[in-house]
Amino acid sequence: MRIGSVALDLAIAAGSFVAAYGSVYGFDRLKWVPGLEEKTATYTLICAVCFVAFGVNKGSWRYVSISELLAVIKAAVVAIGIYTVGAFLISRGQNVPRSVPVFSTLFLIGGLSAVRLAYRLAMDGTWKGIGWKTKAPPERKVLLFGVSNAAESFIRSARRNFDSGITIVGVFDDNPAKYSRLIHGVKVVGALGDIRKHMERLARRGIRPTELIVTENKPSRQRLTEILAVAATVGLKVTRIPDITVTSSITSHLLLKPKPIELEDLLGRPEVTADLDGIAHLINGRTVLATGAGGSIGSELCRQIATFNPRQLIITDCSEFHIYLLDKELRENHPDLPIVTRIVDVRDRARVNDMFRTYRPEVVFHAAALKHVPLVEDNPVEGIKTNVLGTRNVADAALANEANTFVMISTDKAVNPTNIMGATKRAAEAYCQSLDVNSKTTRFKTVRFGNVLGSNGSVVPRFQEQIAAGGPVTVTHPNIVRFFMTIPEAVQLVLHASSHALLHMTERGKIMVLDMGKPVRIVDLAERMIQLAGYEPHVDIEIAFVGLRPGEKLYEELFDPSEVQDTRTDEGYVVAAPRIIDKTLLLKTFTSLEAVVEREEAERAIELLSHVVPEYRKETTPPDLIPSPEALELK
Repeated sequence: MRIGSVALDLAIAAGSFVAAYGSVYGFDRLKWVPGLEEKTATYTLICAVCFVAFGVNKGSWRYVSISELLAVIKAAVVAIGIYTVGAFLISRGQNVPRSVPVFSTLFLIGGLSAVRLAYRLAMDGTWKGIGWKTKAPPERKVLLFGVSNAAESFIRSARRNFDSGITIVGVFDDNPAKYSRLIHGVKVVGALGDIRKHMERLARRGIRPTELIVTENKPSRQRLTEILAVAATVGLKVTRIPDITVTSSITSHLLLKPKPIELEDLLGRPEVTADLDGIAHLINGRTVLATGAGGSIGSELCRQIATFNPRQLIITDCSEFHIYLLDKELRENHPDLPIVTRIVDVRDRARVNDMFRTYRPEVVFHAAALKHVPLVEDNPVEGIKTNVLGTRNVADAALANEANTFVMISTDKAVNPTNIMGATKRAAEAYCQSLDVNSKTTRFKTVRFGNVLGSNGSVVPRFQEQIAAGGPVTVTHPNIVRFFMTIPEAVQLVLHASSHALLHMTERGKIMVLDMGKPVRIVDLAERMIQLAGYEPHVDIEIAFVGLRPGEKLYEELFDPSEVQDTRTDEGYVVAAPRIIDKTLLLKTFTSLEAVVEREEAERAIELLSHVVPEYRKETTPPDLIPSPEALELK
């Protein structure tokens, strides 16, 4: 291509020179112009030198821009200048009419610019009948919302990448000053509220867009929910392009792959970042063990740990299938990382102790737990075995083998629990806090989670399944609210807690919680998920209220009133000091619990659990009489 383009440029140079003489003398008299062939060859040679000097042939015609056209102009002007000066010095300008330099320069600039622009337009697909694209890809008609640099880049990329199949049939923006403007030939047709009218106009012409792409700069949560609501009424899927302000390395192909609006985008909370230097200092070169590694939190935790270069990573879970998947993924992505995979049930005290003696982990992340409230409510003995005694087994093994740090993952359901699961997690918290206060070696840190978006068995996957099946989407109560956090936020909280424990050795028995803002109404969450799927809530897909499940509360709390919130970090974490339960009482109760659950005496086990967690009570107040805290409206 480069040799061909150089030859074409030189041919245009020669042709423009001859055309200039023809314009002056008439093309039928060119044969009478003295030495025209020599003059043309000389001018073409000068142009060749100038083209090299100004880099006329360095630029890609596929992406020709103003800078390349400026190089063409400079080269043409300098070339004719050199030729004209030389002609006057050699022959006093005989047979060089004054208009020839002007015409030849204009013809040269026009010719060089025209072939470049024609090539770019043909390759961009603007002239669909021209170029090398003989078979058009499936057409994908889209609308854009937001006039911005991102919108301009997207439209330009769509035109250049003909293979993308994207055809933009309208741009919307709420700024009236931008209406009727053209962006690379695409018209700004109106505001967000005008989408339905524009869709109707397009439908009359047989054009039916299927997607609305958000190109507005950093839209707020409120703006995204407005866009989703409008798009759902006309059956448009809503996506957004990558943020081009974050990185300069976004290619046009990546730009043309907009991502779906995620629930995380609607939380309205700034992204939380952990102390990466502190985490790296904690993990780098150390042996790290994670229980419950096959779960959604445990697996993501292991993925993050692997990036901090531990000496060895030990992953454990009682599920063969899930631990197999994680082991395969980690070995593929981190081939140089020593990984030990063990199928271990934390309720097996002997197995846990043997594992700790063999590998002597320095950092332990305890994510293994039974977490589903209705299941644990129906199986209280199993919940106590895993969440209470299983935590005791892992914590005792960490202490006996002098692990450096132990982090336990708890839940907001442990605060004033009304269900067995919450009570078991509060008992596990109490045990770890007691160990932390009395230990001179191992640090024990507890972190409390809200509901984790997208975790296994959570409300989000269930809603997705119900939406895919056409509904109805089932919500337990119209006023139920929950605190939510994303999986990355949850993992960062765990990692930050571990580094925080080492940096603040005097803070003993503390609990760390992410400031998650206001709780979210579950019915709002259901409505947003329906809209994200391109449907209109209560019209295309119904929402059914099925009543609270056993042990379920209308709202959760992050802290008990007795817990003193004494530290708030810059990263958005809150450190609180709960009441510390006497270790002797805990050990005595746990010993009794162990004997009772072995005999499957559920009622006696719950009674003993209440001795450790006296605030545990079954929810008896009618839900309609319980005031809910102010919730975050996803509207």
